[in-house]
Amino acid sequence: MAYKFRPSKKFKVSVAGVLVYLIRRYCIKDLSLVNFFLLWSLFSVLPATCSAVYWIIIYPNFLSPYRSFPHPAGKWHWFMGNIGEVQKEQPGMAHLKWIEEHPDASWIRYRGFFGMERIIPVSPAALQSIFMTHSYSFVKPLRTRQRLELILGDGLLGAEGESHIRQRRLLNPAFSFGHVKGLIPVFLEKSFLLSNFISKQIDNNTKGSNEATTNDGNSATENDLAPVVLEAGESLIRVDHPIHATTLDIIFKAGFGTEFNALENGDDPLVQAYRTVFTAPENIDNWMRIEFLLGEVFGPGTFPTKRSREIAKSRKIVEDFCYSLIEEKHQKQKIASTFGQKASETDRDLLNLMIEEAGLTDKEIISNMMTFLAAGHETTSSATTIAIYLLTKYPEVQVKLREEIRKAIPEYSALTTDPFANVTYETIESIKYLTNFMHEVLRFIPPVSVTNREAESTVQIDDVTIVKGSLIFIIPAAMNRLTRIWGEDAGEFKPERWDNLPAAARNPYVNLTFLQGPRSCIGRKFAELEFKSLLIALVGKFSFRAKEPGKELKMRSVVTTKFADPLEVIVKFAD
Repeated sequence: MAYKFRPSKKFKVSVAGVLVYLIRRYCIKDLSLVNFFLLWSLFSVLPATCSAVYWIIIYPNFLSPYRSFPHPAGKWHWFMGNIGEVQKEQPGMAHLKWIEEHPDASWIRYRGFFGMERIIPVSPAALQSIFMTHSYSFVKPLRTRQRLELILGDGLLGAEGESHIRQRRLLNPAFSFGHVKGLIPVFLEKSFLLSNFISKQIDNNTKGSNEATTNDGNSATENDLAPVVLEAGESLIRVDHPIHATTLDIIFKAGFGTEFNALENGDDPLVQAYRTVFTAPENIDNWMRIEFLLGEVFGPGTFPTKRSREIAKSRKIVEDFCYSLIEEKHQKQKIASTFGQKASETDRDLLNLMIEEAGLTDKEIISNMMTFLAAGHETTSSATTIAIYLLTKYPEVQVKLREEIRKAIPEYSALTTDPFANVTYETIESIKYLTNFMHEVLRFIPPVSVTNREAESTVQIDDVTIVKGSLIFIIPAAMNRLTRIWGEDAGEFKPERWDNLPAAARNPYVNLTFLQGPRSCIGRKFAELEFKSLLIALVGKFSFRAKEPGKELKMRSVVTTKFADPLEVIVKFAD
């Protein structure tokens, strides 16, 4: 059950003041000022304290309808609940362990901060009810919506109920298969620029020197060099930054019809503003953790911290840029209409389609532009970086994938200046192993490892009553590896599994990478074709191996799943 302060703070403070006044007037007439203040403080805090005791201790332990749900073995911490165990493991793996401990359970219960209970749906039937049957009865929790609104506004990602239904209906044409298919030249163009960027890094790092260097050209330290042995033609490159910049460039070109140039011009003020707003910090310090907890209690943005001020300032820069793009599109559409045409017929970007679809206000368009900027690059960037890491762990998969790519695109072998000149949607889809590899990457380490919902009303799911206010945590990272669904080899990375999936794994409500139902990812096809284009450009041209073979890299979940440290791999031109 979600913890809620029923009366407002003003109400409680006012009531406390009245009570103390009455006590002083009729009971203790010589009450000192100090005792007056202490008594007022007690009455102010007492309702919140009683409420906290009820919701944190009494309700979950003695009254909750979920008391009988299976739960993690051992004790939970009074403050951290089971979160400490979650943080020690890779994203979703603690939840996976708890679920596997109870193979017949449809629901699992665990504790969050202050011991507040959270429930995890496990059965496909329960997940179908949440995602489809009762999809609009399960909303994003208040604090989650507030955080989204601070950055994205009231776009599709944070909208609920009728607002979401309306926006989704109006935005569907922009993400139709036919439109996304027409964006493939943009995906390939930017992916080609990424491969050229990495080529230059290899050339610069290996020309006249055998020193291992990072992708910004700075020599690595002796400690960095100690475990790294480079062969001829190899270079140690940080790949996460150029991949991240490329997905930014793709979303601006394909989404808004404009060049962003984050790959080549990372110091541009607009690029920096964007990264401040939308990119999670690489280092999470204690102040950020405190800021998060304060936001949970008092609401995000309540305290004007340094980071919140930076985000607000940078968001204004990005929003102003978006408004200028909308105005430019409006002018182009007026010109096109005088010739009896639509601007989207020549400029096939998402923004043109959003403007042409009647019903979306400029404010809503801005909110959805901000949403696409956040969701449209972070997930694909994370997935592509994870894919490179997995290729270094499974070299036999890398070899087979490269062979299949080059077989479908013979221009690679001919060493043409642009191997993608004749690549079409049909070419990309013909590379079956590429599709298998993509599906397996997204299953094995999904870019979003966890999401949550709150029951907006009491709902009956099978024989379980989900009461209003219940916090539900959906764990794609765990569901995507359950042995009861994917088989005994669920914990292994095997692209071949997609040629013959177990019957249980064919249920759409067990593969949760893109979620399902009305709240599923509207840009799924966009993301998949973008992901494949990036893989074609990278794996077709380069060979990757681990900086430290056999080492399991720590990952963390901050909006999307990322590596705790920058991902450096050894890269060379593939034979």
